[in-house]
Amino acid sequence: MKKLLICDLDNTLYDWVGYFVPSFYAMVDEAVKIIGCDQDLLLDDLKRVHQKHNDSEHPFALLEANVVKSCYPDKNRRELAQIFDPAFHAFNSERKRRLQLYPGVRSGLDQLSASGVKLVAHTEGKLFSVLDRLRRLELLEYFSKVYCRERSNSSHVRPEVGRRWLSDFPMERVTELSHHQRKPSSDVLEEICQKESIGPGDTVYIGDSIARDMMMAKAVGVLAVWAKYGTNNARDDYAALVRVTHWSDADVKREKDLKEQSVGIEPDFVLEHSFSEILTCFSDA
Repeated sequence: MKKLLICDLDNTLYDWVGYFVPSFYAMVDEAVKIIGCDQDLLLDDLKRVHQKHNDSEHPFALLEANVVKSCYPDKNRRELAQIFDPAFHAFNSERKRRLQLYPGVRSGLDQLSASGVKLVAHTEGKLFSVLDRLRRLELLEYFSKVYCRERSNSSHVRPEVGRRWLSDFPMERVTELSHHQRKPSSDVLEEICQKESIGPGDTVYIGDSIARDMMMAKAVGVLAVWAKYGTNNARDDYAALVRVTHWSDADVKREKDLKEQSVGIEPDFVLEHSFSEILTCFSDA
């Protein structure tokens, strides 16, 4: 039986696009009411902030928008956060309603854990966003290690909250990867296998992207499992995400090149409807 499962997170264990986009735009709608500006003006500003930090989930990006700073030039970050509290509340309310696990995730992880399979997470999300979601979804207990992108260089508007938030989490279970250690780099996946002391032949990788996850897994020789159910994103949501994403022209070209390179890549196993279908990959039969 396979010994290690490396899990992608966004759009593999939960619908990231389906929760983030409505939550983000709920925040934007409230912010527009507070400022009294055109929505496109604010969206352009937020895209610039995201590109500056190379992160579409940059914490408190709203407070760095030019239109916000120009409207409140004498306010510090904490004061701005108070002014825009209704906008952040709108994001949190929509997230609470929409962020949920895909079918079969908890039952599948329960069965894998009970059978002795080692579970680790690997994502290109940044530290704070990743750990926050894992906490909200009560998934932290399942993963012995979380490999994610290095934390944002932006502090919490209340630094004491940020320090307490990190101190409450066992950071020895986290490995922060640099921006250059990106999927589909085979070096990153090989390094994870080495750190977990389990070879590729005893490892399964699950992810929703053929170009990033499956191409990487196949290059290393681990069992490549495609979470096909995670690709069913609403077209409107995806277009709204692209509108504010941190992707630069170079990122867009890289994505196009990866898709071309991945033509013909066939996953070893396809999960059509539920995460729990992965249990077949760990059967002795």
